[in-house]
Amino acid sequence: MGIAEDWSDLMYDLTCLSKQSAKRRFKKSIKYGWGGLCGYCRCHRATTLDHIKPKSKGGDSLRSNLLPCCLECNHSKGSQPWLVWFQQQSFYNETAKELIEEWISNKRFEEELDERSTIDRTTLCSDTSTIRSQSYEPPSIGKDMLATA
Repeated sequence: MGIAEDWSDLMYDLTCLSKQSAKRRFKKSIKYGWGGLCGYCRCHRATTLDHIKPKSKGGDSLRSNLLPCCLECNHSKGSQPWLVWFQQQSFYNETAKELIEEWISNKRFEEELDERSTIDRTTLCSDTSTIRSQSYEPPSIGKDMLATA
């Protein structure tokens, strides 16, 4: 799989995963990042991952070098440089090219991490409750209370 580019590539909710399960989640997160569609043609379901810089030309299996891809695009591209191949396709457009370039430079992934870290789902409230206060709390120690084991 290669060397991770960031700690977040290795962490999945701090749970212990088997190597196979971690690979599956890694691949799934890449496909999810593109909505499950092929990163090139954007019309077929992504069933494979394409090495943007082919392994035969020194490309790694890092997140930034893997793009979700349909089988047709993956076979058609082969080991050609992605931009040369992509510009020859009928579905080529400048926006898709920019998205792939952002993916390669990890800008999209960094933005996703920033969004995740800034979302605070809980806040502490120091206001006193009018519904319940300490005066309504039953005693936890006494002759009629259950003892802890």
